[in-house]
Amino acid sequence: MVREEGGRWDVGIQNNAVYLARISESDKRIFDDSISAEEARDLAGLLTKFAAKLEEAAESDTAEKSEDDEDSKDDKESKDDDKDSKDDESEDDKDSEDGKDSEDDESKDDKDSEDDEDSKDDEDSDKSSD
Repeated sequence: MVREEGGRWDVGIQNNAVYLARISESDKRIFDDSISAEEARDLAGLLTKFAAKLEEAAESDTAEKSEDDEDSKDDKESKDDDKDSKDDESEDDKDSEDGKDSEDDESKDDKDSEDDEDSKDDEDSDKSSD
């Protein structure tokens, strides 16, 4: 059955039966039927059952959507944390590279100092041999 906006259901008793009619917005009769009292109760039960299922589905969709929103928010925060840690690692790498340069400079200075000491030792030995 097609749901039309602004349409209505007409329900009544007619000829010892429950009379159902669906009337469109333009007052055109879309559907009509007469059912027994027992069938009307069964129909009412089915309508109630499916209405409840529809509400549950809508609620679970809403709950899933808010869980998805929370998950998305958590994922975004996690990605931001990962990005921050990658940035920190990059800075550490740069620092360590800078450290290598300064360590290399220190090593060179140490070698120069040793060379200077060797030269002094050579000079001292030359003086003592004189």
